[in-house]
Amino acid sequence: MTGDTSIERIETWAVDLPLPGALSFGAFTVTARQYAAVRVVTEGGLVADCLGHTRRSPVDVAISDLLAPRLVGKNALETAARFEDMSLVSRATDEDGVIGRARSLLDICLWDLKAQARGAPLWKLLGGTSRKLRVALVEGYEIAGESEDDIAERLIARAGQGYRFFKLEAAHYCAAEPVRRILTRVRQAVPDAEFTCDLAWSWGTARQGLEAAEMWRDLGIAWIEDPMARTRIAEIGHLTRQSPVPVGVGDECTRARDLEALMDHAAIDVVRVDATTIGGIGPALSLAAKAKALNLRVSYHVNPEVHRHCVFASDAADHIEIFPADRPFDCSHILIERPAFDDIKDGHIEAPGTPGTGLKLKDDMLERYAYRHAVQKRA
Repeated sequence: MTGDTSIERIETWAVDLPLPGALSFGAFTVTARQYAAVRVVTEGGLVADCLGHTRRSPVDVAISDLLAPRLVGKNALETAARFEDMSLVSRATDEDGVIGRARSLLDICLWDLKAQARGAPLWKLLGGTSRKLRVALVEGYEIAGESEDDIAERLIARAGQGYRFFKLEAAHYCAAEPVRRILTRVRQAVPDAEFTCDLAWSWGTARQGLEAAEMWRDLGIAWIEDPMARTRIAEIGHLTRQSPVPVGVGDECTRARDLEALMDHAAIDVVRVDATTIGGIGPALSLAAKAKALNLRVSYHVNPEVHRHCVFASDAADHIEIFPADRPFDCSHILIERPAFDDIKDGHIEAPGTPGTGLKLKDDMLERYAYRHAVQKRA
């Protein structure tokens, strides 16, 4: 069925998708989302797609110019050997940053191909079990012109659809009081609602964080997220030990050792993991396993078409984070044949049955929104 599993070609696209409205995160504003799209095709006709945020860094160029030449012509199913091939490229340039993101997307494609060749969804190939999983809906971003009550009512309406776990963008308020008012209003209507508050690295000091955390106690906040740069281990650790609200760190992280250091210093309560940036499937699962062994909570950073396989592969995480496709916060669903959001029922999602990851990109949307495209083919 799979035939020749050597890699025939690797295609990349750099994609820019304008948002319907600007999103403020306090220190920065997002008006568009940038992605690297990659496709790996075997001689026998297997096809694996992947997609990751880039924030306009040249991840696609790193894939096409640096990594793809090392992979084309080799057996895609030998995932460990191909990971080592990519590691050889980065010995002189480090394995993080743009290179880390590029390697991550390719590694996910290789695991996708391996699962397809076995006729199994990736989570099952990884030894996981199927179960119903609750969704952490990224609903709490402010839409232009909304009041605090408008945001609260929007979250309450989602609760009517079965959701009970929400992510709130809290950085742009630059104060704790608006967040408290919004969450208080939601909890009055939905007493079992749970939240994460994304600070987007906006807090300058641990003292500032402790003042806000004290105001946010007893509001159902599961954790405050990325309060400051992850390398400020001592300050994050002080915040974590003193805060009445748990602290999570890890979004956009490309260096596993940064998260390992935070865990080793007991500096965080929640480990945020992203397979599309941290090195791929193996490194992501390793971080999750370490966190679980230390009795820390694990949460995967969006990219649900990939991350649901990581979540179902073990019991380290109890939810999956998903952007709603009917809101102007993220546009990746425009590029994907069947976004994970379409599979949600009553605020929960079940394990997919499609072989591989099931992530398939829309060629017409790639052609429409890509500003750069490259192909590396077998000679």
